[in-house]
Amino acid sequence: MTSLLAFLFVLGVLVFVHELGHFLVARFHGVRCLTFSLGFGPKLIQTKRGDTVYCVSAIPLGGYVKMAGESAEDEREGKPDEFLSKSKWQRFQILIAGPAMNLILAVVVLTLVLYQGAQVPVFQDEPPVVGSVTDDSPAETAGVRPGDRILSVAGREVNTWEELYNAVYPRADREIEVVLRRDGNVRSINVTPVGQTKYNLGDLGVVPSISPQVASMQSSSSAARDAGVLVGDVIEGVEGRAVNQNSLIEIINENPNIPLTLQIRRDSVQQDIVVTPNLVDGVGLIGVFLQAEMRTI
Repeated sequence: MTSLLAFLFVLGVLVFVHELGHFLVARFHGVRCLTFSLGFGPKLIQTKRGDTVYCVSAIPLGGYVKMAGESAEDEREGKPDEFLSKSKWQRFQILIAGPAMNLILAVVVLTLVLYQGAQVPVFQDEPPVVGSVTDDSPAETAGVRPGDRILSVAGREVNTWEELYNAVYPRADREIEVVLRRDGNVRSINVTPVGQTKYNLGDLGVVPSISPQVASMQSSSSAARDAGVLVGDVIEGVEGRAVNQNSLIEIINENPNIPLTLQIRRDSVQQDIVVTPNLVDGVGLIGVFLQAEMRTI
């Protein structure tokens, strides 16, 4: 349902902008517009201002602007405010205005996105060194271990996690050769990635060593917030021991009501913050939601 509503919203914006282009240029050239409709079919909501009926119709899969004397079949009076009474150049401008407005919208949206930047995980540009191996995964079955550096997949060299994912995704359920380096020795293994998600994307079951970043905090009770932890902080260690996301959660869960010193990186500055996990349902929690460390591009 959410996907359907999102689709209809985006489509509605595109249709509105498109028809608005036709409408504004038609009015600019003095063409009388009879109807401006979002959707087709029976009118659900309508109001009339001047010569134009503005309405929302029942079928939300398009829209239209009805102009006086728009086609040769319409009853025409030869008035100067009819569409076919305008010059070819003016009619061309009216017709092209809809697609032009959609193009302008695309440029504006893209500019805003590029201006604000996009968030991507830091690890995707790092060398594909295995941080952990998922239980019962193809990688575990093939003998892949944490610390292995994956060198190539199916004959394709991989230098980053992003390149690794791109090499594995299209090879679900097909045996491939994976070359890796372990303790200075290079070895080759055969692995069959399992298909994941409805798109059947190949997955080896290897996970990078992810530096956990605080994405948000619980609104009700957060030991981390009370101790001075902020959204965006990267937790690099606990009691001087380097951690990834999984090991951090494990340490916190196993130490309720025990003060823990977290090694935090905030805006490239290292600092220690002491946090005491609360006891909740038998485990320790500090009231944060974690994500992979992100960067803006």
